Amino acid sequence: MNIHVAARRFQYLNWGTIVKTRKFDLLQYMDLPDLQHLSPEDRELILRSQQKILPGQDEKMLVAMESFAELLDKVGLHSEARKYFQNIISSTSDILTKAKCWRKIAFSFNSQRDHMSADTAAENAAVLIHQLPMNEKNVKEEYVMILHNAAHSYYFQLKFEKLEAAVREIKKFLPDVYDIALRCNLLHSVSLAMYAKYRWYLVPEEVFTHIELQLQLTSQLEDKYHYGYTHCIGGHFRMFNEEFALARDHFSKGIEVLEGKHFGPLMIGHNYTAVSYRMQNNVSMTEQWTNLTLEKAKQTSNVSYVPSSYANLAWVYAMRKNWLYAEDYARRAAENWPINAIHYYYAFPLMECLLHKKQADEAGELAFKLLHPRAKKFPDTVSEKLKEVAKLWTKGCNDHLLNALENAIDEAKLTGYF
Repeated sequence: MNIHVAARRFQYLNWGTIVKTRKFDLLQYMDLPDLQHLSPEDRELILRSQQKILPGQDEKMLVAMESFAELLDKVGLHSEARKYFQNIISSTSDILTKAKCWRKIAFSFNSQRDHMSADTAAENAAVLIHQLPMNEKNVKEEYVMILHNAAHSYYFQLKFEKLEAAVREIKKFLPDVYDIALRCNLLHSVSLAMYAKYRWYLVPEEVFTHIELQLQLTSQLEDKYHYGYTHCIGGHFRMFNEEFALARDHFSKGIEVLEGKHFGPLMIGHNYTAVSYRMQNNVSMTEQWTNLTLEKAKQTSNVSYVPSSYANLAWVYAMRKNWLYAEDYARRAAENWPINAIHYYYAFPLMECLLHKKQADEAGELAFKLLHPRAKKFPDTVSEKLKEVAKLWTKGCNDHLLNALENAIDEAKLTGYF
């Protein structure tokens, strides 16, 4: 979509061209992508916000540009938002502004589930913020926000040592943080560390105490993003504690509060509603929520939730004994799977497809990988049967492996982890 605007003293060019104005090199104009998947209200917000950039000058223009980039990220236009943030970084000499924009780039990548890129952006922000005196309130607050985004990326990359180090650093500052939104972000980082420690299985009550506290705090905020986000995280925790009705209640409230924006938590709500139905063997509801998730994930180029949706569709077709489609979706999920601990989503449906084809070797390898010490923990009955499969696979006993594989799959189905 092109918006041609003529204004005195400014020249508006296509994306990628730098226009020099006074002290700053600013990108004044960009071609927006197709906005048709957005609501009319969101399209109008974007166009109005973009036009605020055009007549501005210097620092004011940077402020307007930053607000516009935040809006783009909020409605799922992540890569477009990051281009604006990067342009601000190259256009200012203010270290705090640069650090803030790198942190927001990290947040954008985390929302899109590109956690390796988020890690790099957070590191860039940290290098800058350490050049400033940490006794200043705004510098200290920016630093802990950077730590929160770094912790988020470490969690999803299974970098548990780095996650623990970030949380230890966060805890140093937590008593001095009174801003509710920021305090909730830091509490969330602490919860993530506990969640990872227990490998997403039967987490301690302390995790839910943190969630309830965050819900109480964020309900007081005018901006309901944090409240919706906390509901989605709470649903995720409850789901892997096998409390499915409570989990979906959290997801439903989160989705309602987020109003189709903030795609990081919004996609959590959609994707894990599908997974919660999958864990209860509800094929039709899993398919319905998966298709909804996949549509939104493709619109926002989400790194995790496109393959996760393929994995859920693999499960749907495996439950219908359509092995051709089940294997196709499982392999599409596997080919694009990011670094995270829940690859069992595609592995079990693929293993059942391989069982029907009597392809023991590949199935045994998948079972072996499910036992990785940083992967999601299963009930003991499932883990023991997977260990038997893995043992037979390492010994090359393919004749007995298929029987053991069938037992492991049956146990996973029985416990809701197929």
